[in-house]
Amino acid sequence: MVDPSLNLDAVIARFPEHGLLIRLLCLSDPRFRSLCEEYGLACMCLARFEGLGGVAHASEIEEYRSLIASLEAEIAQFFLKSA
Repeated sequence: MVDPSLNLDAVIARFPEHGLLIRLLCLSDPRFRSLCEEYGLACMCLARFEGLGGVAHASEIEEYRSLIASLEAEIAQFFLKSA
């Protein structure tokens, strides 16, 4: 069973067609599990900065969007390796 404290909602929301594979990879691969944790945290931080709005946070918003895109690419690589 996947650790209930691990929030996979953000990853599964982004890749719903791979929901089962995401859960399986989290069980079997600590690197993937860590990647999912980073992704979830990055999404939460982005949402927080976007909620603050304003030009003052534009650089943070851009940094988190870039980080999220990079993490999504890494996650997608795991899917390709598992196919």
